Amino acid sequence: MQRTRREWIIDTLILAVTFLVAELYFVFNAPADVINNVKIALDDLIPRLPIFVVPYLLFLPWLWLIVIYAWLKKKSFYQLALSLTIVNLIAYVVYLSFQTIVPRDLVVENDIFSNILRLIYENDLPYAALPSLHCGLSAVAATYFVLRKSKWAPAFVSMAALVVISTLFTKQHFVLDAITGVILGTGVTVLMFKLLPSNE
Repeated sequence: MQRTRREWIIDTLILAVTFLVAELYFVFNAPADVINNVKIALDDLIPRLPIFVVPYLLFLPWLWLIVIYAWLKKKSFYQLALSLTIVNLIAYVVYLSFQTIVPRDLVVENDIFSNILRLIYENDLPYAALPSLHCGLSAVAATYFVLRKSKWAPAFVSMAALVVISTLFTKQHFVLDAITGVILGTGVTVLMFKLLPSNE
């Protein structure tokens, strides 16, 4: 289905808003008066494996390529953009009312993956952890392909699962951060596809 000029303008504005709302994360990733720690016993059993910085860092380009694809092809773009925006906004409300922290151990190894992980620790504050947006937005992307019954759905679900696991093995998030992120992302996306008619 061909877009009119007006539709291109509207869709481009929606794309811009989706991106700008996502960028607000850096505003909310800051300490609060009360900072909570949601670590559970299971977290102590998960080792830090620096090689998982690879899928952890691939998350953003992977996600935004999906968004650009949906925008260009008009493949359930509204459902995807709204899902991402709502997940982000809900997470920000949680960060304001229940700020969490993930304390990090010092990275002493000097291999390439450890060096990259050290840079992540130095440039990404340890707050705004629950729900994990890496996990929540990955769940949105995976659910988007599943609900569209795409033949590529298994690949995108696998990639989303790898991103979720990476947040744990890089010690960027606790188990409860990941679980709440996945539930939030999946639930919001299912709801958006139910509420909005398909544009394909």
